[in-house]
Amino acid sequence: MKQNIFSKKNQLDEMQEQTLRKIESRGFWLMWWGLFAVMIFQLMMQADISQMAGEWIVFMAACLYTLEECLRNGIWDRHIKASLSTSIVGSLVGGVLSAVVMMFATHSLAVAGVTGVITVVFTFTLMQAAISEYKKRHQELENAPEETDEQK
Repeated sequence: MKQNIFSKKNQLDEMQEQTLRKIESRGFWLMWWGLFAVMIFQLMMQADISQMAGEWIVFMAACLYTLEECLRNGIWDRHIKASLSTSIVGSLVGGVLSAVVMMFATHSLAVAGVTGVITVVFTFTLMQAAISEYKKRHQELENAPEETDEQK
């Protein structure tokens, strides 16, 4: 007797499906923040970059996947607006955090300052590009003709 333990048919009702999605979302963010904290800690402990390669690859894959899917679906964030001020605040926070980490890692104010400035410029540019792409895609999706039952 052959048993198939995997079925393409969804075994969950709507409430279970929604609960599972929440669990998966929380698991993703736990993994994301955990990897982020581990990489920051390793940088502050002056770990060799080659020791962090695995964490960095997984972290960046999760970041790029999330960014691509959100932009493709015209989604920005639940609570934060896609705006110039968002880019400014986000890039400044990133710049300060990277400067603090570099200060701990190198004990050099000059290196930390340069790292912070480069991070601000790079992050601001990337955020503005992402916001531009988001707004374009969101507008496309909002103006797309509705599909009716007759069109299916």
